[in-house]
Amino acid sequence: MKRSRLMLGILSACLVNTTLVKTVGAQATVEEVSVFSERIFSDTTVVSPTSKITAQELEAINMMTAEDAVAFEPSLVIRRRFVGDPNGVVGIRGAGMFQTARSMVFADGLPLHYLLQTRFSGSPRWSLVGPDEIESVEVIYGPYSAEYSGNAMGGVIDIKTRTPQKRRFTVQGTIMSQDYDQLGTDESFSGNKIFLSYEDKIGDFNIFASYNRLANKSQPMTNYSLDAGEAADLDAAGVIGYIKGKDDEGEDVIYIGDSGAETSETELYKIKLGYDLGSVQLRGTIAYEKRVREENNKRNYLSDSSSNIYWDATPSTFEERFQDRNSLLLGFGVSGELANDWVYDIYATDFEIRKDEERRTGLNTDDPNFGSRNGRLTEYKNTGWNTLDIKLGTNSLLDNDNMRLSVGLMMDKYELEIDPSNFNAATGEFISERSESRGKTATTAAFAQWGLAISSAWDLALGLRYEDWETSGGLYNVTVAEDRTESGLSPKLSIAYMPSDQLTIRYSVAKALRFPIAEELYRNEETATNSSVSDASLVPEDGVFQNLSIERMIDDGFVRVNFFHEIIDDAIFNQRGEIDNVSISTFLSLDEIETKGVEFIYHQKGLFATKLSARFNVSYTDAAINKNVSNINFENNELPRIPEYRANLILSYPVIDAVDISTSFRYANDSFGDLDNTDTEDEVYGAIDDYMFVNAKVSWRINKTASVSFGVDNIFDDLAYIVHPWPSRTMYLEGKYSF
Repeated sequence: MKRSRLMLGILSACLVNTTLVKTVGAQATVEEVSVFSERIFSDTTVVSPTSKITAQELEAINMMTAEDAVAFEPSLVIRRRFVGDPNGVVGIRGAGMFQTARSMVFADGLPLHYLLQTRFSGSPRWSLVGPDEIESVEVIYGPYSAEYSGNAMGGVIDIKTRTPQKRRFTVQGTIMSQDYDQLGTDESFSGNKIFLSYEDKIGDFNIFASYNRLANKSQPMTNYSLDAGEAADLDAAGVIGYIKGKDDEGEDVIYIGDSGAETSETELYKIKLGYDLGSVQLRGTIAYEKRVREENNKRNYLSDSSSNIYWDATPSTFEERFQDRNSLLLGFGVSGELANDWVYDIYATDFEIRKDEERRTGLNTDDPNFGSRNGRLTEYKNTGWNTLDIKLGTNSLLDNDNMRLSVGLMMDKYELEIDPSNFNAATGEFISERSESRGKTATTAAFAQWGLAISSAWDLALGLRYEDWETSGGLYNVTVAEDRTESGLSPKLSIAYMPSDQLTIRYSVAKALRFPIAEELYRNEETATNSSVSDASLVPEDGVFQNLSIERMIDDGFVRVNFFHEIIDDAIFNQRGEIDNVSISTFLSLDEIETKGVEFIYHQKGLFATKLSARFNVSYTDAAINKNVSNINFENNELPRIPEYRANLILSYPVIDAVDISTSFRYANDSFGDLDNTDTEDEVYGAIDDYMFVNAKVSWRINKTASVSFGVDNIFDDLAYIVHPWPSRTMYLEGKYSF
């Protein structure tokens, strides 16, 4: 990682020197520079179904973290368990919430997707973007553009942050609170957020510096249970306090405790710089994140005949957890104009986990036997990634304004090293090493995307992407994995018919390859009750994707219908089973999965000739396992964590010039969490429930510099689980001052 940072610095210096030479005598305006990237890659959002939401529209929702910005977009679910949750996984269309390597997230070109791990550990690093700096967000569905790799099988979330236009200081504060009453918990959990920023434009130089701090306490995330048959043993021992209930498969259980509140605090320090040198623009970003998580308030419901807490049922269940994580993300880019209407964009990034340590205490610190069982320390070392993108494009190929072309070269390198060990939780003394996992993946890719406006009514686009992927340094347990190389081509085709300025019909089809990531190949872990086994021989996911889009423009809005169909061979999935009371999870390939769906999207301002604005979408998705030789019992089952029906609505209305009111709705029906589709119970820990969350917000602009808002999420306190419980009714009070 040190070598990669050095290379990034050398590259940055070379780009600056090259740029200075090329810009002597340049006369282009700043406005021309600011749209270079759009001129290069306009085809990406043309050939792909795309949804965009602006900062002004985002004012209608209670946006506490960056992932809130896309929570109401079509065919998309963000599993954020509480405000401040680091495990905010995203599911788009046929990519379930735990298929995190099938979705990509960028912020101003910086990759936030975490293509090192998957499932809850593979959630994007949303906290590297302050929600208050977002200018707009686009969701680009599917791998229909050659610009993106097969990791875009679900889609791409492209966040644009605000570019300073004048000097401005901003101070913003938010307090939040929820009352939670489930099982053995009845209390309030509160948090707060502080955002400070300074932005300025001084001649050709602009700067944006910000500090974002979020601290919150969650509702209990996990409920601990035993088989109902064990209640008799507890009764015989005079133990009371357990609560009878059901598990996600409808089996009788007794709940003996919960994980209590998780305390999470995140601090983000960020600087964005830009400098315009005639027809060339330099830009750079430094984002440093500090995150601390504590789960040390676990609640044991059980007590003995002397009213003492009874720990002997499952003592390790109540171990405490602490995490300390620091991350650094760097980005540097240069874009400019070449001869004959060609423009270029070069961007390099470096992400490094500076520190990531999780400690588990083995037993609860209040347990009289604390210290008698080893704790576990898990450290991430030499973990991070580097990327380099070089792109060129023109909208007038060979002096023909009807032809366009973009080409590019991409290189990335991902490295994961997980070093676990045993320690004495009472003294902190090191005891022994545990099985280590590590490995590297690297990809070199080249793409070309060509387009032709055949006539005013017809448009054609062709794309081709070549990827060369390799692995190295793989180690799981004590096994050294063989280095591997794979390569492949991914062709793309899109054709549109536009019979009028108001109507567009576009069909897009694409092949995409999604190569395995480091955790799928190398992550191995063993505990007394759980075992995770990876597979270094996994082959790439290979899919064919189709989309038919029909869009009609209306007054101050549009209506769009998307029909989509996806077939993926060798779909990598985390599969679980149990052997001798040990839960085994492993990454295996499903031979073929198929997804069919349709989306209806309606956006309009000035609804019913009033000031009311509406953003509405509803989608149907049928995702199923067609073939699975390793376990034919899964065939014809639904894919987990992909709701059939999803719907979202945002309504906003300016009551007067200074006051806006808005309401929003999020709906999804229930789905399965496991490949065997046996988890059918509702409203219990482990279930994937349906939900209808109704939210509201009132915003008051006191004057040109000050504003205040009050919001409520989940007004009707809908109880729903997505394995873990969603938050209950949550209230927000926010004040903002800009000058």
